[in-house]
Amino acid sequence: MRTLALFGCCLLLAGCAGSDCGSDWFTTGQRDGRLGASLQAQSEFYLARCGGQIDQARYAEGWREGFRARPIPLW
Repeated sequence: MRTLALFGCCLLLAGCAGSDCGSDWFTTGQRDGRLGASLQAQSEFYLARCGGQIDQARYAEGWREGFRARPIPLW
């Protein structure tokens, strides 16, 4: 039973790890930029996570657009 539970957890984690891979990279970049995931694009993270299968130009274009759309902090 314990082995079955461990196997189920591994399958769940494997499915979550690749959910961003193969997506519309412009939209992913736009989301990351708007949410302020970092002060720089996360393309290196996606390159490692997705085995180099990302469109870096589209991601960067989306990230810049999303980052420009962020509200200006009032602190």
